[in-house]
Amino acid sequence: MAAALSNYSDPDSVPHDICIRIADILRNPFYRGAQFVNCIESVGAVACIIYAFCRYRKKLSLHPNIEILLCTLYLSCLIHATFYCVAKVYQLVISFFTTNQCHMFLPRNFYIITHVFIVFGNCGIRNTQTAMIIERCVATALVDTYEKRCRTLGVILTSVVIIATSMEVGFGFYIIAGNHLMTNSLMYPDSKSGNVTLTFAIILVFSCCSLATTISLFCFNLHRRRRRTLTSRYQSVENLSTSALLCIISIIQLVTFALYAFAMTYLRLMQNSNPLLDAYKEAGYLVPLTTFLIPFATIVFIENSKKRRRTGIDGMLKMKTNGQEGWENYAAVYKRQWK
Repeated sequence: MAAALSNYSDPDSVPHDICIRIADILRNPFYRGAQFVNCIESVGAVACIIYAFCRYRKKLSLHPNIEILLCTLYLSCLIHATFYCVAKVYQLVISFFTTNQCHMFLPRNFYIITHVFIVFGNCGIRNTQTAMIIERCVATALVDTYEKRCRTLGVILTSVVIIATSMEVGFGFYIIAGNHLMTNSLMYPDSKSGNVTLTFAIILVFSCCSLATTISLFCFNLHRRRRRTLTSRYQSVENLSTSALLCIISIIQLVTFALYAFAMTYLRLMQNSNPLLDAYKEAGYLVPLTTFLIPFATIVFIENSKKRRRTGIDGMLKMKTNGQEGWENYAAVYKRQWK
């Protein structure tokens, strides 16, 4: 297994037999193929995010709070996809073109930078989802006044997301900054490997709770009674539409992170001595797929919701013009003009 080598700072000091074993793993076709697929997914994620930003930056018909949170989610996906793609390209170049088997380790500064930003993007995606759930709960509870009030909620939640994510990354920085030789930017030192299973369990529970909450919000807004004012009726439609988008995002995260957690737990418990363990881990790392599916699903959803939104608003404002009711509406408007 191409595990992290602790207490080594110079690749030339690594025993040659270990270098040969690590080189065989890094040059394995399955390992290279898994890295290539994840790299393609990250490239697709970057393309989707840039396309969505350029096309919908001034056309997004969402409340400012959820809009800034969606931008934060996009940014987290972009950070992860960009640095993950850079890391994979560099690792593939090393595996194909490096002849010295003891020089296939990542440069220390390169590993630290890419690892920090990949983890930052990963944590940012999860934390932003929590913030979006909080925002939707407030929007649902204050449906009558939310359209004009709570305009700073998105900024506050985004600030909390950035601070919380930075703290998560900062707490683990001293561990990865030690004397370690790494072959993959996703690797952690051995001293931190004991927390991996617990972390996966927490992610799985968090995703399940997020999914249950967003489905509840969607169902609640779907069955909400018609309000007295046009503004609240309009906001109810917006809540329903946004809750549906959040539900789609939660499902994407739940499925990918649940499968990822299950795969990693199985590999750690059942395949820990397998020489291709790192290749299997690379194949089971589904976060690049998440970063691609979130912006792609958002693009599809926004295009469809724009059409439904126009139809819904027209229905709210439409006045009947035929029959007795139509004559009464016309008479009322005519009288108001002459008052």
